[in-house]
Amino acid sequence: MDSRIAKRGVAAMLLLALASTQALAATVSGVKVEDQATVDGKSLVLNGAGLRTKYLLADVYVAALYLPQKSSDAGQIIAGHKPRRISMIMKRDVDTDTMTKAFHEGVTKNLSASEMTALKPRLDQLDQSFGKVKALKSGDVINLDFAADGSTHVVYNGQAEDSIAGADLSAALLKIWLGKNPVQDDLKQELLGAKG
Repeated sequence: MDSRIAKRGVAAMLLLALASTQALAATVSGVKVEDQATVDGKSLVLNGAGLRTKYLLADVYVAALYLPQKSSDAGQIIAGHKPRRISMIMKRDVDTDTMTKAFHEGVTKNLSASEMTALKPRLDQLDQSFGKVKALKSGDVINLDFAADGSTHVVYNGQAEDSIAGADLSAALLKIWLGKNPVQDDLKQELLGAKG
């Protein structure tokens, strides 16, 4: 009797240890995604993560969304004034011109012509920031950190590149993944915490 109780206790401890290990990170398409991040001095939690594919054939990157607290409300996340992060872990090599073009397409699909005109100076700054990196390699990490003051911070492989003022830019960038015309519908749902 005692040995059965002891075995159950050991099994329970092993299950708890396994559960706590799994809670440390998610894995998407073989890429480890951390469950926490720090932006603007604030601790954020992983809201959701998913795989960006192109033409259903090529895995481009794993995207992860970090928020102060979990949310499935895309509009609230986009319009929020708290720190947020979109992290992209590259699954393949991509030249920065291609990535820049994809960002512009994603923004254009979700903004009016007048909004695009107003945003142009900040998009130009973002282009210059991306232009400093000649090519993205598989395994590289780009973080777009959105601070509480509305500024966007580009972080490449842990190295801060640029800070661009303007809450309109952070909202426009978040719309690439979370807007009414997202780059990929299933990725939007995964970032919002839907189970795949």
